[in-house]
Amino acid sequence: MTTQSTGWKSAFTAFLDRRALIMLFLGFSAGIPILLIFSSLSLWLGEAGIDKSAVTFFSWAALGYSFKFVWAPLIDELPVPVLTKILGRRRAWLLIAQVLIICAICIMAFSNPALGQSYLYQMAVGAVLLGFSAATQDIVIDAYRIELAETQMQTVLASTYNAGYRIGMIVAGAGALFLAASLGTAKGNYIYSAWKITYLAMAAVMLVGIITTLVIREPQVNRVYKDYKRTDYYRLVAVFFVAVISFVLSYIFSGTLTEAIKSQFEISDSFLLFCFEALRFIGSAAVALLVGSLLVKMGAVNKKMAFETWVNPIADFFKRYGVKLALVLLLLIGFYRISDIIAGVISNVFYQDLNFTKEQIAEAVKIYGVIFSLVGGFLGGLLAQRMNIMKLMFVGAVLASSTNLIFIGLVKSGQQINDVNVTVGQQNYKVQSDEVGYWKLKVPSQVLAQADELQVATQYKDSSQNIAVMTLPYLKQDAKQSSMQILPVTSDNSIALYEKNNSLVIRGQYFGQPLSESQKIVLSLDGQAFDANLDKTGVFSAAIPAEVLINSASKQLVAGVIENNQVLSTTQHRYTTNMNLSTAKDLEVDVQPLPVVNAQSTDEVEITGKVIKPYSSLWLYFAIIVDNLASGLAGAAFIAFLSSLTSVSFTAVQYAIFSSLMTLTPKILGGYSGTIVSNIGYPNFFLMTTLIGIPILILVVWVAKLLREHQHINS
Repeated sequence: MTTQSTGWKSAFTAFLDRRALIMLFLGFSAGIPILLIFSSLSLWLGEAGIDKSAVTFFSWAALGYSFKFVWAPLIDELPVPVLTKILGRRRAWLLIAQVLIICAICIMAFSNPALGQSYLYQMAVGAVLLGFSAATQDIVIDAYRIELAETQMQTVLASTYNAGYRIGMIVAGAGALFLAASLGTAKGNYIYSAWKITYLAMAAVMLVGIITTLVIREPQVNRVYKDYKRTDYYRLVAVFFVAVISFVLSYIFSGTLTEAIKSQFEISDSFLLFCFEALRFIGSAAVALLVGSLLVKMGAVNKKMAFETWVNPIADFFKRYGVKLALVLLLLIGFYRISDIIAGVISNVFYQDLNFTKEQIAEAVKIYGVIFSLVGGFLGGLLAQRMNIMKLMFVGAVLASSTNLIFIGLVKSGQQINDVNVTVGQQNYKVQSDEVGYWKLKVPSQVLAQADELQVATQYKDSSQNIAVMTLPYLKQDAKQSSMQILPVTSDNSIALYEKNNSLVIRGQYFGQPLSESQKIVLSLDGQAFDANLDKTGVFSAAIPAEVLINSASKQLVAGVIENNQVLSTTQHRYTTNMNLSTAKDLEVDVQPLPVVNAQSTDEVEITGKVIKPYSSLWLYFAIIVDNLASGLAGAAFIAFLSSLTSVSFTAVQYAIFSSLMTLTPKILGGYSGTIVSNIGYPNFFLMTTLIGIPILILVVWVAKLLREHQHINS
């Protein structure tokens, strides 16, 4: 477990090795796909108006990363016809995975989710294929890296791979965001062609990986390859896919049962719902395992081959380290990265909640994130050349957890504000916003029915200046006719000079008979028309360049229901401009559109909004710098640690098990992070992720002690 070098000079020189450069490019190739499934895809689907429940469905596509150990044995054992003889076992599988990734991204690029369910299914197929092929690429690259060099070199390869991986993630994340935004697409102004071009560009970027695969050499490894018949391999693959299909079918059909139970008992608690989904998933996995086991027992596959493929790699690990040490090692692997991964899941949402723009976040991550992740990875690899890996693992664990405290400082960097005052007619209500400005209030329908608008106001504590005020009209139910209105274009219904280069999303509300396929809502300004999107809540929106709004002669927006170029109904709204205001206001308040108020109802209507105030950009850069530095260092040490645990005889399988376990627990808990934040707030959430790291430190010390004892016994 110790990697020593002769000196600092040789430690630095190791990074100039040809093999380190290879891993940099392969890491870049591995980093491209993952965000095309997660953040970038979520933004695309959100702009296309896809319901959040459907967006959540696409998280399935990434399950391949957590369960890649299931088919990793096939990658280790199965030769690829023709290609294996030409390229070698690792490069053949690597090329196939990269070609499939490009195909999957192209399938997604040519799927416009806004056109209907069939296109959404097509995108789902592309996303699942992308997740599967990307996970396969990871399996092969990890095996290639371990087989490429001796143990002493693994830390260097791990750090350069990690650096390349992070650069790839930046390109597919911030890069894709910049490209899509530059092509005009935005919330309320969805442009399919912009996302199509963006994803095709990402597919083209994957050519870097293919070129690297064709240029590099196959690693020379002394391992025993089994000489089974070709039909044995085909039967093994068939059993694997039957098990996968049984898992999918079991999960789909169990969904009907769980939905029936939820409806019967009216279960709404988020934790219980999470438990239901967990049981559903575990049950489906058990069905797949049972089906696979039965097929093996029935002789559908060579039993000896199945045992050597799936059982021997696990048995080898326990044989080398003993049951006790092996279990403790797996425990450390499963929880080592839990602090920073859980915090990282919600980081972009957190930055947005602090009112930083997507451009600010992307720029900060792209520049400072890349630079300091590279520095962290390089530093981790360098230190691992000079010190015991377990000591470096301890340092990495301390940094990974403690750096989450910086985010608390970022939250506290904003000024405190007074209570939010909500005035409806003659009634006045006060409500306190949370640490990032969100607030909500329930008001009886009868109170709202007595007025036509509400006013929201707030200000900084100990300050009589900078009062933020917003007046929001709302619709009241009228059974006789449809109703429609345009909402204020900004919080004060005035467009300032500093907004000139932006596009403003103009919102309105429609209540009445559902629109037919031939009907649509169109916003017009001085004869120029802008098609609006209408969501399920009755809110319609369209993006209009601020310059067009400022230069308008009438300053009057018109919204109309159009059918075959015939206007069925219209409403008007006037706004103003303020050319004297060249910078954004220090404090603003936003209120979400209210549902249509029913005067006859005894229910309460929930009013929600957000106080928009500035937070320190210096804190943002500091948080991103330190977080990426710590993550890069800890990641490089951890990858080298995992590599040292693998056997050359089962490289792909064992590393796939370790890397899957590394992300499985954090991803499960990370999916629950939004609910945790909603209940305890951001400061307590980040404090919790820091405290989680304390048991990890104890576990690292324990593992180091057990490894020393194990090495002593075997020496």
